[in-house]
Amino acid sequence: MSAKESNSGSCSQPSPPGDLPRLYAVTDEKVLPNTRLAPVIESVLDAGVRFLQLRFKQTPFMERLDLGFKIRKLTRRYGALLVVNDSPELCREISADGVHLGADDACIDEAKRVLGHSAIIGVSVYGAIEEMRRLGKGDVSYTGLLSPYPSTTKEKASIDLPIFKELVRESRVPVYGIGGITPDKVAELMDAGCYGVAVISAIFGALDPRQAAMEFLQALRKFD
Repeated sequence: MSAKESNSGSCSQPSPPGDLPRLYAVTDEKVLPNTRLAPVIESVLDAGVRFLQLRFKQTPFMERLDLGFKIRKLTRRYGALLVVNDSPELCREISADGVHLGADDACIDEAKRVLGHSAIIGVSVYGAIEEMRRLGKGDVSYTGLLSPYPSTTKEKASIDLPIFKELVRESRVPVYGIGGITPDKVAELMDAGCYGVAVISAIFGALDPRQAAMEFLQALRKFD
């Protein structure tokens, strides 16, 4: 049973980087306080989430490290992939599966030097078609592309759906749409060519994160 097929809390091995799950759940301290992080993450893992990003922007490093070890233990229990935002060093310390890099983070070559070439490396792309064309499978595992929808957690310029589709078509690696995505928008993004969707508020800001995760998984199931 692959990671993206599993919907239970049974122990299993995570998918290899070449077989990334389509739902990518991303945490944020402003949406989900660190005091609730571990139990809420466990609930969405139990719902079937098998790809998770720990996204810290304001948390001190030692607190990130402590939380990181706890979440790494949970993701191993559920056979889920864990990616750390911004920091190859934190990724290495907690033995996460990879790192997600933004425009101002460590460069791709530096991340590979710290983590090795087998690590998952994702990058954010902000609408530059030249960047989409440049990045190949030898460079990164996936890209995160800002969606055409308003976001409650990310400051971003709006991008029209036709332009979004063109950017996705130009990518040589899997593309995850991110920002303002709800289950009813999944089909539109997948039909635009996305490999999957990355979700912050609609899962971790929901009244019932477990149920929200299940709704996304259901919406994505037809695209497997």
